[in-house]
Amino acid sequence: MKKTNLFLVLALFVFSCSQSVDKENNKENESIEFIKKDSIKVSYIGLPKLMDVKPSIQRILFFDTQAMKFVIADFDGNVVSEFSKGRDAPDGFGFFPMAAGKFKENGSIQIVSAQGLFEYDQEGNLLNSKKIPKDDIQPFSGRFDAIQEIQFVDDKILLAGVVPRTEFNKTQPEFYDTFLQLVWVDTATGKFERFLNLEEESIFQNNMSHEPTTLSPKYEVIDDKLYVINGTDPFLNIYKNDPPYERISRIPLALKDYKLNPGEDPKKADPNAISYDPSFGNILKMAKVQDKLVISYVSGYDEQDVQLQKENKTEEDWNAFNERVSKKYKTHYLILDLDGNQLADLESPQEFDNIFVSREGDLWFFGKANPDVEEDFVKLYQVSIE
Repeated sequence: MKKTNLFLVLALFVFSCSQSVDKENNKENESIEFIKKDSIKVSYIGLPKLMDVKPSIQRILFFDTQAMKFVIADFDGNVVSEFSKGRDAPDGFGFFPMAAGKFKENGSIQIVSAQGLFEYDQEGNLLNSKKIPKDDIQPFSGRFDAIQEIQFVDDKILLAGVVPRTEFNKTQPEFYDTFLQLVWVDTATGKFERFLNLEEESIFQNNMSHEPTTLSPKYEVIDDKLYVINGTDPFLNIYKNDPPYERISRIPLALKDYKLNPGEDPKKADPNAISYDPSFGNILKMAKVQDKLVISYVSGYDEQDVQLQKENKTEEDWNAFNERVSKKYKTHYLILDLDGNQLADLESPQEFDNIFVSREGDLWFFGKANPDVEEDFVKLYQVSIE
């Protein structure tokens, strides 16, 4: 009887402590939120994507994916410059950049593509270039928006360096054994140096076939440390930022309702196909703001929506399904301290798109377009985390 009473006391104590911890975690989560400080309304008709914001010179860089041109606006909402670069133009950077263009300290625009380094002024004049010899060009994937950025680190540039196909394809274990995630670019010589293999514990080392799009790394350099998330694998890896990039820690990320894609049977996978399945979770971006890390992600679909996705549909039904799930599954933002401890998990406000940059202590979110009305403007929100 005494033992039973003691067990009940201990159980109640543990339960009480658990409730206390949960309340403390909830309290901590509630104490951090997005605070909208300001917004900028830019008069423009088109399909612009956010590339960069430079508060010190009050400039915003967009890329219009419909017109294939750069658009620069000021903080008063005026478009001050537009320019295009033909794929085969003598001063062009090729088919697409490897990551979003970025303002340098002097206000010029840095572009990195598989063809090399290209620097333009705000009128589109080529100031400097360092081209890669044709025989050395690698088929890197790329993006036109700030989901994927370049980072200036001393006299180098850091960016993702995903090559979707090499001498091996996604159905072969050797593809993952030899996969290199990141690229250093020497700004003096233009030389590209690929580095950083996948972790042995990574989901991508499970002898399954994975879409190359799911391997795109998220990264930050903070002081002498390199922070990396291996694609959709929900772990934060922290390394020393010097060769051989010794790993300091590997931290699991508590992503809410996150549905990890385990990959496909290599015998059934098409080695030449590149696709994307939105029913699985996806980690979109990692950025440092003040003394915190912000990791944006989507969780993936629940089982009911997975089954609905597999059904045959008319175009009208597909549009209705996609509209519904886009509202149901909002982007989340996991907030960590620089040691990887979780501080909060915030749901995206309705008016925010999932494209953002971190600049001078604040986040700058691209505004979500109204799908029902053709607008003659785009919005940008200046947001703090408090």
